[in-house]
Amino acid sequence: MTAATPAPTRVPVARALGQGLVAPLAPRTLVALVHVVVGPPSALVISLPVVLVLAVALGTLPVLPLSALLFALTLVGSRAAGHVERFRIAALTGVQIASPHRPTTGPLWRRALTWLRSGATWKELGYHLVVVPEAVVACAVVVATWSLALSLVLLPAYVAAAPAEQATLLWWTVEPGGEALLAGALGLVVLLTAPWVTRGLSRLGLGMAEGLLGGGEAAVLRAQVDHLAASRADVVVSAEEERRRIERDLHDGAQQRLVALAMTLGMAKEKMDRDPEGARALVEEAHREAKGALVELRDLARGLHPPVLSDRGLRAAIAGLASRAPVPVEVDVALDRRAPPSIEGIAYFVISEALTNVARHSGATRARVRVAESGRDLLVEVSDDGVGGASAERGTGLRGLADRVGAVDGTFLVSSPPGGPTTLRADLPLPAAVDPTRAPAAPVPPTPGAS
Repeated sequence: MTAATPAPTRVPVARALGQGLVAPLAPRTLVALVHVVVGPPSALVISLPVVLVLAVALGTLPVLPLSALLFALTLVGSRAAGHVERFRIAALTGVQIASPHRPTTGPLWRRALTWLRSGATWKELGYHLVVVPEAVVACAVVVATWSLALSLVLLPAYVAAAPAEQATLLWWTVEPGGEALLAGALGLVVLLTAPWVTRGLSRLGLGMAEGLLGGGEAAVLRAQVDHLAASRADVVVSAEEERRRIERDLHDGAQQRLVALAMTLGMAKEKMDRDPEGARALVEEAHREAKGALVELRDLARGLHPPVLSDRGLRAAIAGLASRAPVPVEVDVALDRRAPPSIEGIAYFVISEALTNVARHSGATRARVRVAESGRDLLVEVSDDGVGGASAERGTGLRGLADRVGAVDGTFLVSSPPGGPTTLRADLPLPAAVDPTRAPAAPVPPTPGAS
């Protein structure tokens, strides 16, 4: 057995050394530096007014009505300042901090009581109390570290060029030669350390903001539960509306034809002996009614789940919708695999409803359907050159589509300014892995040398 070679361990060490050397110029360092340096003035503008109003409220406790009014103003200002601070942090660092406040309903006094009892309200106020000293200390440490690093690095050159051939840094009088070189070496060490100090203090401030201005994992989970509960309620409403539509279509369409068919066959039965020709005509009429009923039932079944979608996939189903549309439809489907049946079904109904609206309301002369994978989502987009004015708030069809898409944590957007054009877009999440038996995958050429 051969001894293990230590060569693989050199790569992480070399990478770490490389990261340390380029750290002063790395974008992350610049972002952290800006975040820390901008901290004190931002805290003075955003959080200090909240602290001052709170101090005045505490100072006027003997005048209870005035103190209560100022205290209420403090809480309102704290919440507004929290929103501004979350926006500032996201703009500077890209870190998104979700608001911990949950939407409330009911009378104003009940909402105010819920707000006062919420721990998020008091954590937000606590953030404004501690952020000013934290930001000032962090900024002072960072500025001092970078100033010391740059001063020591430049000190040998300054000593060599100074008329007195020496320089004083704090309590240290640096002479040319060994002391100057030592100062430069110390400066390089501090310069390589400064980025990590800056990033650490920036991360400390962000952690404090996430803990006090955000809701943490529990709040995120609560928000997701609220979203899922709302989506479930919307899906239940949509399912009930769909059931009523099917009932109405059966009652007004196929059921009426079947009733007429039964009556026609009854009259034909009465005429069969005394008027064979009349009976034959009635049977032919009943045959036409039966075929019409079959067509309506087939259309209804296609609206529930078209067989072509299960048999041949989304591409063929969209082609069928486009061929039946009253306006020319350009179809662009770029898919390398099939999505799960639920996602395919939602995509199909989005396109079907959109093309139906094109035919009924838009006055368009052409439409375009685009389906493609966009990252980890299935992108479905339908556009037309109609008059616009479509809205998911006013139309039950579009609202039902939004509920369908939201039920799978997708997003549904409608852009339809007056005068057009109209664009409907749905982003449906795809699973990380799709059953390979549902869609043929392109063959992968063998890698040379692979066993």
